[in-house]
Amino acid sequence: MAMSMMPELPADRTPGAQLTVGIDVGGTKTACVVTDAQDQVLLHEVQPTEATRLPEQLAMMIRHAVDEVAVSGGTVTAVGVAVPGQVEPRSGAFALAVNLGGAAAVLGPQLAQRVGLPCFVEHDAASAAEWFRLANGGGDRNNLAYVSVGTGISAGIVLDGEIFRGHNGLAGEIGHVTAEPEGPLCTCGLHGCLEATCAGPAIARMARDAVARGRKSALDQRASAADVFHAAARGDPLAREIVSVVSGHLARAIRGLLFTLGVQHVVIGGGVAAAGEDLLSPLLAAINGERAASALAEAAFAQTTIELLSPDVEAGARGVAAIARERVGADQREGVGKR
Repeated sequence: MAMSMMPELPADRTPGAQLTVGIDVGGTKTACVVTDAQDQVLLHEVQPTEATRLPEQLAMMIRHAVDEVAVSGGTVTAVGVAVPGQVEPRSGAFALAVNLGGAAAVLGPQLAQRVGLPCFVEHDAASAAEWFRLANGGGDRNNLAYVSVGTGISAGIVLDGEIFRGHNGLAGEIGHVTAEPEGPLCTCGLHGCLEATCAGPAIARMARDAVARGRKSALDQRASAADVFHAAARGDPLAREIVSVVSGHLARAIRGLLFTLGVQHVVIGGGVAAAGEDLLSPLLAAINGERAASALAEAAFAQTTIELLSPDVEAGARGVAAIARERVGADQREGVGKR
């Protein structure tokens, strides 16, 4: 377990401060934060995700967070949990989380019963998109796509300042759009999905497989996706080949988002974004190649800002904490649960 905590509340806070817990469940790690109404992070904890005992793990993280901030006089009033897959925020249910072994649960009510606090559930990439919108004051950030590239790939979509989920709750699941029709088997059961070719494990697998076949490279069997991008920036031939393929696939996926949604901003986040400029530079080069080849692509990309967001920001956890704060406040204003 990795943990960083700030047990003393900021000087301008008073005992009894109302706080929210935000948890972002990923395929590899689960991050927990406690934030206040100004989005200050008062506690930050990270654990490996335990998909087979997810409700129990999350309940323990929530109780720990509540106890830690209580020492400084803070009061947690709500919990938000960001999860992958098909999410139904009103019921607190999620399903089809393929990177959690196909996990499904009515998670919100389960956690509320375990920890004695209102618990709200939202899609992980949508939560991160909402955090980015709020952190930048809305405005021209009210139309954006947050593309998470980590253990899986998905997009959180905000249109006209509102999270867009689609009728079936699967809007933004671009990780399961085909990138290579004859490509590797994806965890969803299809072949050649974007996630199976460009997510962190897929990038690392391509490097390991090539090295195992005898390709000469500075990479080895322990190489991560970020290592591949860093090696490509240093000129490693194998890494450059892999990055060229991945960047091309991601550029086409982003083009699809722009043509379909017309968003003004695309934010690249998730664990692979830890590669920083070594990821962004080849991606922008692939996008510029598309712009040079097509006046239509040029028109779409010319009106769109593309940027990278470090995974250290914990946008998903902070975003779902903000969503929980707003939803519990709305429930209180509307008298939900009162007699």
